[in-house]
Amino acid sequence: MSSPAVVSDPSVKRTLGTTEWLIILIAVIGFAFDTYELLMLPLIAGPALAEILQVPPNSPIVTQWVGNMLWMTALCGGIFGLLGGWLTDRFGRKKVLAASILLYSCSPVLASFSTTLGWFLFFRCTTFVGVCVEFVAAITWLAELFPDKRQKELVLGSTQAFASIGGLLVTAANIYAVKHAMTLPAFPLPEPFNHHASWRYTLMTGLIPAIPIALMLPFVPESQAWLERRRNGTLRRPSILELFSPRLRRVTLVTAGLSACAYAAAFGALQLTPTRIVPGMPELQAQRTSLAPLRAEAVALNKQFLEVKPRFDQAAVETPGLKELAGKRAKIRIAMRATRKTADDTAADPAKKTAALTQMGSLTNQLAQLDGELVQLTVDKPEAKQALLDREKILGQLGGNREKQDPFDNAIKGKGNTVQLWQEMGGLVGRIVLALLLVAAISKRTLLRLFLVPGLIALPLTYLYLFRHESGMFQFGMAICGFLTVAQFSYFGEYLPRVFPLHLRATGGSFATNVGGRMLGTSAAYVTTSLIAPRLTGSTFEQVAVGAAIVGTTVFLLGLVLSFFLPEPKLEPSVE
Repeated sequence: MSSPAVVSDPSVKRTLGTTEWLIILIAVIGFAFDTYELLMLPLIAGPALAEILQVPPNSPIVTQWVGNMLWMTALCGGIFGLLGGWLTDRFGRKKVLAASILLYSCSPVLASFSTTLGWFLFFRCTTFVGVCVEFVAAITWLAELFPDKRQKELVLGSTQAFASIGGLLVTAANIYAVKHAMTLPAFPLPEPFNHHASWRYTLMTGLIPAIPIALMLPFVPESQAWLERRRNGTLRRPSILELFSPRLRRVTLVTAGLSACAYAAAFGALQLTPTRIVPGMPELQAQRTSLAPLRAEAVALNKQFLEVKPRFDQAAVETPGLKELAGKRAKIRIAMRATRKTADDTAADPAKKTAALTQMGSLTNQLAQLDGELVQLTVDKPEAKQALLDREKILGQLGGNREKQDPFDNAIKGKGNTVQLWQEMGGLVGRIVLALLLVAAISKRTLLRLFLVPGLIALPLTYLYLFRHESGMFQFGMAICGFLTVAQFSYFGEYLPRVFPLHLRATGGSFATNVGGRMLGTSAAYVTTSLIAPRLTGSTFEQVAVGAAIVGTTVFLLGLVLSFFLPEPKLEPSVE
């Protein structure tokens, strides 16, 4: 095994050996699964919350808690991410990196066994905390392990590009889980929870990065620069307050502001596009028209469900076994609905239709048996039986409503997924281009402006003109917006370790990324949808599109102004 390039002399350049490639591989896995773990939430939050809360997937309660989880996880990530940066400076880059990866790998597994809202929320918050800590620990570690300027920039730029792969990987994992959920081992859960819920299997895949990283970490070194200072007794104790000392105040505030702007563009515009803007595209007018009465009906049915729910909840408390029986009946009814759909499909294979009819008979018999159990269980409590039957009736109507919505909803979601893919691919190209530009003789201010200045044109053009008048070009516009926005995340991953002294490197980077970006920047989603959009004219989708244009353009302009105050790095990572 070759000697790792961890010497303190920045002028020494070494070829990459086995240890260096292991370091790079760990970074690739870490950055890819940063995004993987975070983007799980939009995929699984709806079905997970619906099952845990025992309400329909389109219930307003689910929508409300999806929103709550977004800001709660961001808040926890910002606060504990800053603490993680301090711990990285205090106890070492490699130790905290390993702990953060372990945290964000195990948290989804534990979340997959959740049967209460509190535990599910807790483990999603710890996942977000692990990701926030891992990013800063990783870029600090990499910057100090590769003291040669060109090598360092190539490693930091190229490994961070894999963060854009994470979204594609988690989408593929979720598709697989949905398709094969019933054939996978059952979860040991009590009734009424689904033992084969696809969202639980998707969460289980979060453990994947822990395995190879645990095997490789013993063979890679700690930062030699940090170790030497600690052994010599010259490593100063990190202090968050020192970030605001006269010599560091400017770089602390400017980098936090720039990070906030980048995250604000992502969350206040890009992340809202597939679900809050794309459905309003002119080519989807027919689907929107068909969905309108069905969604109005769903609203009315959900209102009825919320009226019945307290009666059922009270009955479940007063009648032991009622909740478990309701869960069994719900699973049979869901299976009957799916089986009936196959049996009634005129295009289905005859053999499959015959099998479906046979299965329908079996399911009918099982439901009849459960009917008998219900009669026995509620013989002295007819009001409990009626509460359950009323609940089942409304759930059945909601299920039928959902089936009617599916063809139109799937067309809209398909378009949103296409736009999302273009946006993600644009972001991936942006990270790659940034990695290539890092080795060019360009000042850091100028490099950042190469992405900020075009954004002042691309964002308003995409959201104000292409969205309304050039649907075919809209996805290209989103690719460019993704290119210009996501590249900035890789930019800060390379820049931040170079502008803070060694004993504050992770703390300073964490303040910029987690407090500036993940706490302040992500709040732009609320600004766009709740503060700006409702005050605009047009349809809801047009309001959000204009709001995204306003927020996105504003933060790009603010970022451009802040870039003039951005200090040029003067010291290499190995120098105090």
